[in-house]
Amino acid sequence: MSIIVNMKDLIRKILREQTESKKDAIKSLIKKSGLETAARVMGGLNNIIDIVYDGDLIKFSEDTITPIAYMSTDGLNLYLHEALVKQLGIQDTTHPNDEYYLGKFIFGSKNGGEYSIHTRLEPNRLHNQRYYKVVGSSGDYGFGHHFINKRNTLGKRYRQQIFKQIIDKYNLSKYMGVKTFY
Repeated sequence: MSIIVNMKDLIRKILREQTESKKDAIKSLIKKSGLETAARVMGGLNNIIDIVYDGDLIKFSEDTITPIAYMSTDGLNLYLHEALVKQLGIQDTTHPNDEYYLGKFIFGSKNGGEYSIHTRLEPNRLHNQRYYKVVGSSGDYGFGHHFINKRNTLGKRYRQQIFKQIIDKYNLSKYMGVKTFY
Protein backbone atom coordinates (compact mmCIF):
# COMPACT_ATOMS: atom_id res chain seq x y z
CA MET A 1 0.00 0.00 0.00
CA SER A 2 2.87 2.37 0.77
CA ILE A 3 4.19 1.95 -2.79
CA ILE A 4 0.87 3.17 -4.18
CA VAL A 5 0.83 6.14 -1.79
CA ASN A 6 4.39 7.05 -2.81
CA MET A 7 3.42 6.66 -6.48
CA LYS A 8 0.44 8.99 -6.04
CA ASP A 9 2.79 11.59 -4.54
CA LEU A 10 5.13 11.06 -7.49
CA ILE A 11 2.23 11.56 -9.93
CA ARG A 12 1.23 14.81 -8.22
CA LYS A 13 4.82 16.02 -8.35
CA ILE A 14 5.18 15.14 -12.03
CA LEU A 15 1.90 16.83 -12.93
CA ARG A 16 2.98 19.98 -11.06
CA GLU A 17 6.24 20.15 -13.01
CA GLN A 18 6.36 22.14 -16.21
CA THR A 19 5.77 19.31 -18.67
CA GLU A 20 4.34 19.74 -22.14
CA SER A 21 1.31 17.59 -21.43
CA LYS A 22 -0.18 14.97 -19.18
CA LYS A 23 0.90 12.37 -21.73
CA ASP A 24 4.53 13.30 -21.15
CA ALA A 25 3.96 13.15 -17.39
CA ILE A 26 2.56 9.63 -17.63
CA LYS A 27 5.42 8.56 -19.92
CA SER A 28 7.95 9.84 -17.40
CA LEU A 29 6.06 7.99 -14.65
CA ILE A 30 6.40 4.79 -16.68
CA LYS A 31 10.14 5.37 -17.10
CA LYS A 32 10.68 6.16 -13.43
CA SER A 33 8.56 3.46 -11.81
CA GLY A 34 8.02 0.82 -14.46
CA LEU A 35 5.01 -0.09 -16.56
CA GLU A 36 3.38 -2.43 -14.05
CA THR A 37 3.44 0.06 -11.18
CA ALA A 38 2.31 2.93 -13.40
CA ALA A 39 -0.58 0.84 -14.67
CA ARG A 40 -1.63 0.02 -11.12
CA VAL A 41 -1.60 3.70 -10.18
CA MET A 42 -3.34 4.91 -13.35
CA GLY A 43 -6.21 2.43 -13.03
CA GLY A 44 -4.97 -0.23 -15.41
CA LEU A 45 -2.86 -0.67 -18.49
CA ASN A 46 -5.80 -0.01 -20.79
CA ASN A 47 -6.18 3.48 -19.27
CA ILE A 48 -2.52 4.24 -20.00
CA ILE A 49 -2.88 3.02 -23.59
CA ASP A 50 -6.07 5.05 -24.08
CA ILE A 51 -4.67 8.27 -22.57
CA VAL A 52 -1.07 8.27 -23.75
CA TYR A 53 -1.28 6.37 -27.03
CA ASP A 54 -4.88 7.14 -28.05
CA GLY A 55 -5.72 3.43 -27.90
CA ASP A 56 -3.04 2.48 -30.45
CA LEU A 57 -1.37 -0.74 -29.33
CA ILE A 58 1.35 -0.50 -31.96
CA LYS A 59 2.49 2.92 -30.70
CA PHE A 60 2.42 1.54 -27.16
CA SER A 61 4.48 -1.47 -28.22
CA GLU A 62 7.10 0.60 -30.04
CA ASP A 63 7.43 3.19 -27.28
CA THR A 64 7.65 0.78 -24.35
CA ILE A 65 9.43 -1.99 -26.29
CA THR A 66 6.65 -4.39 -25.29
CA PRO A 67 5.70 -7.20 -27.68
CA ILE A 68 1.94 -7.42 -28.19
CA ALA A 69 1.78 -10.75 -30.04
CA TYR A 70 4.89 -12.82 -29.43
CA MET A 71 5.96 -16.14 -30.97
CA SER A 72 8.65 -17.92 -28.99
CA THR A 73 11.99 -18.31 -30.76
CA ASP A 74 11.51 -22.08 -31.09
CA GLY A 75 8.08 -21.56 -32.67
CA LEU A 76 6.29 -23.77 -30.16
CA ASN A 77 4.39 -21.10 -28.21
CA LEU A 78 2.33 -18.04 -29.02
CA TYR A 79 1.72 -15.33 -26.43
CA LEU A 80 -0.72 -12.42 -26.57
CA HIS A 81 -0.41 -9.37 -24.36
CA GLU A 82 -3.25 -8.65 -21.92
CA ALA A 83 -4.05 -5.32 -23.64
CA LEU A 84 -4.43 -7.05 -27.01
CA VAL A 85 -6.75 -9.69 -25.58
CA LYS A 86 -8.95 -6.97 -24.05
CA GLN A 87 -8.99 -4.98 -27.30
CA LEU A 88 -9.87 -7.98 -29.48
CA GLY A 89 -12.91 -8.76 -27.34
CA ILE A 90 -12.21 -12.49 -27.26
CA GLN A 91 -14.93 -14.55 -25.59
CA ASP A 92 -14.29 -15.02 -21.88
CA THR A 93 -14.79 -18.55 -20.57
CA THR A 94 -16.53 -19.19 -17.30
CA HIS A 95 -13.34 -20.82 -16.04
CA PRO A 96 -12.18 -19.30 -12.74
CA ASN A 97 -8.59 -18.86 -13.95
CA ASP A 98 -9.39 -15.93 -16.27
CA GLU A 99 -9.08 -17.95 -19.48
CA TYR A 100 -10.40 -17.01 -22.91
CA TYR A 101 -11.73 -19.28 -25.64
CA LEU A 102 -10.15 -18.74 -29.07
CA GLY A 103 -12.07 -21.30 -31.08
CA LYS A 104 -11.88 -24.60 -32.88
CA PHE A 105 -9.11 -25.01 -35.44
CA ILE A 106 -8.04 -27.72 -37.90
CA PHE A 107 -4.64 -29.37 -38.22
CA GLY A 108 -3.23 -32.41 -39.99
CA SER A 109 -0.87 -33.73 -42.62
CA LYS A 110 -1.16 -32.69 -46.26
CA ASN A 111 -2.60 -35.95 -47.60
CA GLY A 112 -3.84 -37.39 -44.32
CA GLY A 113 -6.82 -36.81 -42.13
CA GLU A 114 -7.70 -33.51 -40.55
CA TYR A 115 -8.18 -33.14 -36.83
CA SER A 116 -9.78 -30.38 -34.83
CA ILE A 117 -8.50 -28.79 -31.67
CA HIS A 118 -10.07 -26.39 -29.19
CA THR A 119 -7.77 -23.54 -28.21
CA ARG A 120 -7.82 -21.19 -25.25
CA LEU A 121 -5.71 -18.42 -23.81
CA GLU A 122 -4.26 -19.22 -20.42
CA PRO A 123 -2.86 -16.43 -18.17
CA ASN A 124 0.90 -16.36 -17.84
CA ARG A 125 3.62 -14.01 -16.56
CA LEU A 126 6.24 -13.16 -19.15
CA HIS A 127 8.88 -10.45 -18.76
CA ASN A 128 7.13 -8.99 -15.70
CA GLN A 129 3.86 -8.43 -17.54
CA ARG A 130 0.66 -10.35 -18.01
CA TYR A 131 0.45 -12.37 -21.20
CA TYR A 132 -1.84 -15.13 -22.34
CA LYS A 133 -0.37 -18.34 -23.73
CA VAL A 134 -2.23 -20.20 -26.47
CA VAL A 135 -3.00 -23.76 -25.35
CA GLY A 136 -5.02 -26.43 -27.06
CA SER A 137 -6.50 -29.85 -26.48
CA SER A 138 -8.14 -32.48 -28.64
CA GLY A 139 -8.90 -35.63 -26.72
CA ASP A 140 -5.56 -36.98 -25.50
CA TYR A 141 -3.57 -34.71 -27.81
CA GLY A 142 -2.72 -31.05 -27.45
CA PHE A 143 -0.07 -28.58 -26.34
CA GLY A 144 0.61 -26.15 -23.53
CA HIS A 145 -1.12 -28.16 -20.81
CA HIS A 146 0.74 -29.82 -17.95
CA PHE A 147 -1.47 -32.92 -18.04
CA ILE A 148 -0.61 -33.88 -21.66
CA ASN A 149 2.32 -36.28 -21.72
CA LYS A 150 5.21 -35.77 -24.12
CA ARG A 151 4.10 -38.55 -26.46
CA ASN A 152 0.71 -36.86 -27.03
CA THR A 153 2.04 -33.31 -27.40
CA LEU A 154 1.62 -31.79 -30.84
CA GLY A 155 4.82 -30.97 -32.68
CA LYS A 156 6.00 -27.75 -34.22
CA ARG A 157 4.45 -28.27 -37.67
CA TYR A 158 0.93 -28.82 -36.31
CA ARG A 159 1.26 -25.98 -33.82
CA GLN A 160 2.39 -23.68 -36.61
CA GLN A 161 -0.73 -24.64 -38.61
CA ILE A 162 -2.92 -23.77 -35.63
CA PHE A 163 -1.05 -20.55 -34.85
CA LYS A 164 -1.35 -19.41 -38.48
CA GLN A 165 -5.12 -19.86 -38.35
CA ILE A 166 -5.30 -17.91 -35.07
CA ILE A 167 -3.15 -15.11 -36.51
CA ASP A 168 -5.39 -14.93 -39.59
CA LYS A 169 -8.68 -15.12 -37.68
CA TYR A 170 -7.79 -12.34 -35.23
CA ASN A 171 -5.60 -10.31 -37.67
CA LEU A 172 -2.54 -10.49 -35.42
CA SER A 173 0.12 -10.14 -38.12
CA LYS A 174 0.23 -6.34 -37.75
CA TYR A 175 1.05 -6.74 -34.05
CA MET A 176 3.69 -9.43 -34.64
CA GLY A 177 5.63 -7.24 -37.06
CA VAL A 178 6.51 -4.63 -34.43
CA LYS A 179 10.23 -4.69 -33.66
CA THR A 180 10.96 -5.17 -29.97
CA PHE A 181 13.93 -6.47 -28.03
CA TYR A 182 12.77 -10.12 -28.31
